[in-house]
Amino acid sequence: MLRSPSYHKDFDQNLEHWLQTKTFLKYIKVTKDFYLLCFFWFLFLILILRLFFLQIIDHNYYDDLLNKQHVSEISLQAKRGNIFTDDKAEKHIQLTDNITMYNIFVDPKFIRDKEKFVNTIAPVVYKHFCELYGMKEVTQTECIHNIEQFTQTQIIPTKPQFFYYGSWVISSWYYLYDLTWYDIQVQQILSGFTPNTASSLIKTRLNQMIYIGIKPKNYLGFFANTNFLADLKKLNLDYIDIQSTNYVYIVPDRVGSIKKDIVPLQKILDTYGYLGNFPNLEKSFYAQENRYVKIISDANPLIAQQIKDIKLKYYQVRSKDRIPLLHWLGMESHIKRYYQYGSFLANVMWFVDKSNNAYYGVEQYFDTLLRGKDGKIVWRASAWVWPVGANEFQLEEAQDWNDLYLTIDIGIQKEAESIIKKYHDLLKDDSISVLVYDPFNGQIKASASYPSYNPNNYNDAFTLQALGPDYWYMVDDLSYIENPVYIQTGGEYRLATSYERIDTTLPKYIAKNGYGPQVLVDKNTAMAYEPWSVFKAFTVAIGLDTDEIRFYDPYNDPGKVKVWQFTISNADKVCMGDRNFLHAFVWSCNIGMVRIAQKLWKEIFYNYVEKLGFGKITWVEVANEDPWFVEWVTSVSDARFFNNTFGQWLLATPIQLAAGYGAIVNGWYYVKPTIVKWIFDTKTKTYYPTTTKIIKQIFRPETAEALKIWLFSVMDQNYELKYAKVEGYQLGGKTWTSQISYKGKYMNGIWWTNGSFVWMITKDNPQYIIVVQVRRPRQNLRWFATAGKIFWDLAKFIIDYALIEK
Repeated sequence: MLRSPSYHKDFDQNLEHWLQTKTFLKYIKVTKDFYLLCFFWFLFLILILRLFFLQIIDHNYYDDLLNKQHVSEISLQAKRGNIFTDDKAEKHIQLTDNITMYNIFVDPKFIRDKEKFVNTIAPVVYKHFCELYGMKEVTQTECIHNIEQFTQTQIIPTKPQFFYYGSWVISSWYYLYDLTWYDIQVQQILSGFTPNTASSLIKTRLNQMIYIGIKPKNYLGFFANTNFLADLKKLNLDYIDIQSTNYVYIVPDRVGSIKKDIVPLQKILDTYGYLGNFPNLEKSFYAQENRYVKIISDANPLIAQQIKDIKLKYYQVRSKDRIPLLHWLGMESHIKRYYQYGSFLANVMWFVDKSNNAYYGVEQYFDTLLRGKDGKIVWRASAWVWPVGANEFQLEEAQDWNDLYLTIDIGIQKEAESIIKKYHDLLKDDSISVLVYDPFNGQIKASASYPSYNPNNYNDAFTLQALGPDYWYMVDDLSYIENPVYIQTGGEYRLATSYERIDTTLPKYIAKNGYGPQVLVDKNTAMAYEPWSVFKAFTVAIGLDTDEIRFYDPYNDPGKVKVWQFTISNADKVCMGDRNFLHAFVWSCNIGMVRIAQKLWKEIFYNYVEKLGFGKITWVEVANEDPWFVEWVTSVSDARFFNNTFGQWLLATPIQLAAGYGAIVNGWYYVKPTIVKWIFDTKTKTYYPTTTKIIKQIFRPETAEALKIWLFSVMDQNYELKYAKVEGYQLGGKTWTSQISYKGKYMNGIWWTNGSFVWMITKDNPQYIIVVQVRRPRQNLRWFATAGKIFWDLAKFIIDYALIEK
């Protein structure tokens, strides 16, 4: 509807009249110029409001956006503190190191002469793969394997896999295939594989890698944690591609909604503590130009120096636009944890992975103290000036790390590891552990487990191979039930059940090292067993300390007693008849321990057991210590109570036993075990010693002294202990061979025992407690032929090494 001219005239007059009522506006005339001016004032007001929102209300948002575009950051990586121990002369021996390694990369966009570039760097790549791979010298077979991985070309044919299914059912072609021909073929390839052959393959692969365009997938990272990788696979994320077991990639073409698809990946990265390593995770979901091509990973400093040398050499070789030939060949450094003595003390230290995550042992326990805190340099740059100015720098210095000095005596540790390796080969056991403990200050002088592993190559424990005929016993012999066997279902490997192990229709796999991840476990702090007779010393001590018994008090031993539906009996007829408690202690009579239990209240017995540290961790400074199992007085039955008195139906670790025996040897008090002697503050250059921590009094001094006297007299009283005697020295302790239970039943036979030995050196000056555990020896079932021999070898060495007087 159109307005009449009179309407507009009336509106102008009314507006002008209203303006005249205002003191400061009464001289304004309503004309066309007035309306034009109002229009521009309106635009100006909108502009002011918009600037207000941008600069005040949305300031933080746009400041962050600007920072992303113009702020650069360099990380200042803090070096991880090192771990040391001492030799006999208290000379510090460094066990770890932090090696600066390099990733070599190239930006294809700026390569002008690709052929010359490839020919120039190929010799360096060859040297990395075939001469000095990381920190390791390379054999010819390893060289070929490295070339195969890099070039994605098979050179050595795959060795035929023959599966042993169980009950002598083997892959059908096993008896038809002649492996001699395969071996000849491999030898021909090895003899004909020359550096020129390798260089040709390397050049071909480099030409494939270096191109201008969009990458088909984006590299996320290398992950050593098998649980993380297994859970990642279970998510069934279409855009995730896992190659060579541990390398994870994101395929942008398979991404639907980034906002939606990124959530499950963020959650699992956060769950496993990786999310902080990916501040720009979203970028990996976008298609990216092929600007960063990694040629070498983990090149050692010698290879890096060679890269620098050839860049300098070819600096004057330039393209038409004056760009040097190798200008866009770059290096990025990172620090890698290196264990220079390989498997030495590996079960105590554990390892740090490629992502600088510490796993178990002292590495994880002291992770915060050892790692320090990374620093960074932040600056704001523009498109024309870099950086904008000195006042735009922000420096956050890396925080100092600390060094760790262990209580381990390197001489005793080295000998202990050598001895248990020798006896492992002889006894064909599942594992052997040795712990050497100072009962007065709680220091661990040696902690050895075998089989072990090399923390520089910890992934070997997770590499699987076909279970072939050479490993028939892994499924046919029930005594190997604790050695892991795997099956493949749905493209994934998992542990086989006891029924699947003997299923002759299923192909099975075992770890390449034969033992799997259990080689990583510290047997002295995280693997328990039923201590049996070595626990009887505590029962006797409790009886003496409560004045319920004396050593020469008589009792009658009928050979067996019945408790509810259970029958408890002795292992030897020498216990039967009218005996005293000293005889029961010397000859490890189970009925004698039951008679002591019948004189005690359950509450009193388990109060002592708790004070002795059983059923809870000792707080020794290693991650993943396990408390294991003691059923406490509120729920324990009479049958379990009586069995507990002679070390059955409860579980204990060697460190718990050593600390408990320490309270007998040192006179009366429980000392907290420790594996740390000093912590060195690198900032203040100060050593902070670990002090002896006396937790509580356990026994009266006279009780401990009486029991200690008889512990050292056991060897003279019991003729079986002659195997552990060291001529001229009086040693003492307890031993036993304990049966292993399977499905709730104690098994009989040579392959179903543990050999246990807890012994002190020596009577007049008991400086060391030695705990030996031999799990499932397959050559002999008696302690004196297993743990006893190991103890004798180590005791003889320690006596000579420590110059202990007779």
